[in-house]
Amino acid sequence: MNRDVATIPKRIASIKFSLMDPNEIRKMSAVEVKTADTYKDDGHAYRQGLMDNRMGVIEPGVRCETCGNKHDQCPSHFGHIQLELPVVHIGFTNLLKTSLKSTCNTCSRVLLHEREGTHPIDPEKSEQDYYRARVYDVIQKHGVGSTEFKKIIKEITKICSGAKRAVCMHCGAEQGKIVLDKPTTFKEKKMDKGEHKLNARDIREWLERIPDEDLIFIGMDHNASRPEWTIMRVLPVPPITVRPSITLDSGDRSEDDLTHKLVDVLRINQRLRENRDAGAPQLIVEDLWELLQYHITTYFDNQTAGIPPARHRSGRPLKTLTQRLKGKEGRFRSNLSGKRVNFCARTVISPDPNLGINAVGVPVQSAKELTVPIRATGRNREQLRQMILRGPDIHPGVNYIIRGSGHRIRITDRTKFINAGFRCHNPECHSGDVERGEPYPGLRPDLNEVLPAPNFLPGLEIEEEISRIDGETQSKWVPNLEATLCNLRGEDSNGKPLPAGDPRAIIHQRWVFERENPGLAFPPELECICPHCGSPMIDEETRTKVEDRLSTVDLEGNPRPGMIVERHLIDGDVAIFNRQPSLHRMSMMVHEVRVMQGKTFRFNLAVCTPYNADFDGDEMNLHVIQSEEARAEAKILMRVQEHIITPRYGGSVIGGIHDHISGAYLLSNNNPFVPKPIALDVLGQIGWSGELPDESVVDGVAGYYGRELFSLIIPDGFSLRYTSRSQDEVAIEGGRVLSGTLDKRAIGAEDGRLLDAVVQTHGTATGAKFLNEMTKLTIGICTALGFTTGIDDEDLPAEARELIALRNAEASQAVDAELEKFGSDGRKYETRPGRTPLETLEENILQILDQCKAETGNIAKEHLADDNPAVMMAVSGARGSMDNLAMMAGSIGQPKVRGKRLERGYNDRVLAHFQRGVKGAKEKGFVASSFKRGLEPTEFFMLSVSGRESLVDTAVRTSKSGYMQRRLINAMDDLKVWNDGQQSVRNTANRIIQFQFGEDGIDPCRSLKGKPVNVEQILDDVLGGGN
Repeated sequence: MNRDVATIPKRIASIKFSLMDPNEIRKMSAVEVKTADTYKDDGHAYRQGLMDNRMGVIEPGVRCETCGNKHDQCPSHFGHIQLELPVVHIGFTNLLKTSLKSTCNTCSRVLLHEREGTHPIDPEKSEQDYYRARVYDVIQKHGVGSTEFKKIIKEITKICSGAKRAVCMHCGAEQGKIVLDKPTTFKEKKMDKGEHKLNARDIREWLERIPDEDLIFIGMDHNASRPEWTIMRVLPVPPITVRPSITLDSGDRSEDDLTHKLVDVLRINQRLRENRDAGAPQLIVEDLWELLQYHITTYFDNQTAGIPPARHRSGRPLKTLTQRLKGKEGRFRSNLSGKRVNFCARTVISPDPNLGINAVGVPVQSAKELTVPIRATGRNREQLRQMILRGPDIHPGVNYIIRGSGHRIRITDRTKFINAGFRCHNPECHSGDVERGEPYPGLRPDLNEVLPAPNFLPGLEIEEEISRIDGETQSKWVPNLEATLCNLRGEDSNGKPLPAGDPRAIIHQRWVFERENPGLAFPPELECICPHCGSPMIDEETRTKVEDRLSTVDLEGNPRPGMIVERHLIDGDVAIFNRQPSLHRMSMMVHEVRVMQGKTFRFNLAVCTPYNADFDGDEMNLHVIQSEEARAEAKILMRVQEHIITPRYGGSVIGGIHDHISGAYLLSNNNPFVPKPIALDVLGQIGWSGELPDESVVDGVAGYYGRELFSLIIPDGFSLRYTSRSQDEVAIEGGRVLSGTLDKRAIGAEDGRLLDAVVQTHGTATGAKFLNEMTKLTIGICTALGFTTGIDDEDLPAEARELIALRNAEASQAVDAELEKFGSDGRKYETRPGRTPLETLEENILQILDQCKAETGNIAKEHLADDNPAVMMAVSGARGSMDNLAMMAGSIGQPKVRGKRLERGYNDRVLAHFQRGVKGAKEKGFVASSFKRGLEPTEFFMLSVSGRESLVDTAVRTSKSGYMQRRLINAMDDLKVWNDGQQSVRNTANRIIQFQFGEDGIDPCRSLKGKPVNVEQILDDVLGGGN
């Protein structure tokens, strides 16, 4: 069997990168480029020009002159430029420096002894034998890309360039010191002869003399490459597809940046050739040579240090080879790792407290576009048949099917009935041909109009549609989709089952028979007969065969794989949900799909914390998993409930936020009484069923206490005691809240003791159930009891405002007194150890102002009632803090920049209207007003100064931590935990990094805050009693 070599499956043993031999570049080249011109006036490319058609084509319809293919099939081909004089490749200057330092300038041998007895250990071996063995040992153990390999080559270079090797031990020639003047100029300094510049031709001749056996000492494999190949005599020209030319609206052509640089290289190379041929002075030749070196250097890297970047006519720096490849916007990170993918959707997110933590609401519009490939089987065949009939526009439907031959068919209004139905194999059954004059020979011309023979679908309902066009009445037969789907389900229009033997329900009855009698042939009453031809008898016992296109057996009864149906996303499918930046593994989790109306993705608020998501316009990505194996793996490993406990510290990262915490606080603080109608309404919202606690009657009203209601959703099997944020003792025994206030420390994300206990003792499934019920219960209580906040919650009585104003005035006076004590020069001022008088003064003033802020905050807190909603949110940990409330209601205090009072601004003053040199409280930015009262213009400016510092600090921290994370990931991306009984951590070279994962073998997600077992819980279970 003849097979194209490219289609033969291969296993890659290894990949090796090396330099290219100039002769190899010439052989690879399809054309030698000699002219800098690109296109003629008639639009055709110049022969031997930069856009020669032998290097590939980009225009449709034009064929490549090298391979003869059009642009979509041509692999594209390299060209080459023959350089007049050799130039240094900017990417290999460090290799050149190592080569020149390590070898003799005359004989080019490596400056290591080769005579016996120079080996540090073995007297029968040489120094070269010693370092050769070390290099090979490092290559075998660590590889050529390792840090150890770089270290050994650096060590050899240091020995060869040392003062003791000033004279070559092989030929006796004096050696100079090699110096690299960035970027590509090499010089050799000798003790008595001064400095000598090495041009590219000298370096090439030097490197050509290095013996093959000495290349190992400079880190090269002589079987793969030679060092002189880094001095270029031939420049490869990339194919046209890498640097395409575009035609502007004006009709002018705009060339790629690479083509611009190659034009410069060709022009200077041509001028250099002409000047050498004309016998020009050496100075002019050297200037042109340096210019050629500059253009080739910027062609490879236009950000080389020490030389100005090449620019476009507009002044924009050119984007050359290195800039195309490296960095965030380069080929690897942007176009390969970060490429756009299919089966992915992105839209704005919004909250939905009625969804479980494992669910994600997906818009219908997205669900129609995102498809899941499902193979038809005996179990799902009829469900898929109904989906195919709905087509791509009705959800849940089908967009494509893939037949057994691999042919992919788009489902349309015409093809959906064909691919969901049967096919008659009677050769006489056909739909007729009007052009050939062949009439339809069948029994149902009305059906043939909707579903042409030999295709048919048992149970298909059709109806006549009459329309009037230009006064003429026209009729045509159309399918009735709703009635057809009812027949396929075996139901009538009212949803009642059709009687047995009804021909409309034959497909449903066949499916039921097949489920109940696997392997048996269908009885005669369930045989499908073609309505077009009646499936005539071939002989006395056999009818013409009909084939179900969705069947998993062929006409002979042999099993075959069912077709693949790309159906819409439906409820219960799993998809990966992701918010960028993906900083930890919980930034990408698997959710179960709930198809909903609207245009946003929706999910439970408890899952905001791991995604670091809020609802001020954030967008998230949804990736639909395409293979059954990946779906199964994702369900096990990546579901949200499996990540309630974070590996960072072994505590819950998914939990209550904001209203959840406020609701829990309302239910438990002082154990409030909840009337029965409200309690039943809230329990109904969470779908709770079971026994209710004993009713209590307060003031003639029946109801339940808040802690009793919350206890209904807590599983038993553990005891828990801790101190809440309200400083009361929380006690939970046997699934009942005995005392205390449930706040952020009980159910909050990153701090929930109760949530941790539920997951640790009952597992993730129970933990997810508790979270779902808790979020609905707490939000329901907030709604039912009424919980809201407004600006009037920050109102203080007149006496409190007077006390705050008095305390601020006292603080300003204290600052003035401190300044008087300091005097004009501070000589008599008492200083702190290690501080100047001025530094001590500033610290004392800050201490006075901070004390003032604390006292005004305490005044505000004392006058804000405990039942104030803003106070309840701050105390429970739902949102904000008492310090925030103090700044809203009391006084803001002293803004700081880098921990000090404001200093920068005008000369010796912060603002122009202040007196120079005055360091009073107001002059240095003290803000006596509150946010509720409003800021004066000067105070607003002062506060903005410190606010700007926090904004800048946030931006800097984000970029620094992002880069640090990237460095850590790159450093550890080859580490893996091995299943060797010890869970050792190894790299790709099978080197052991840790003998046991984390030094203790404990998975933080399965631990109790890092501890392997909960000793206290075990003692409780064994001995009984509480903690």
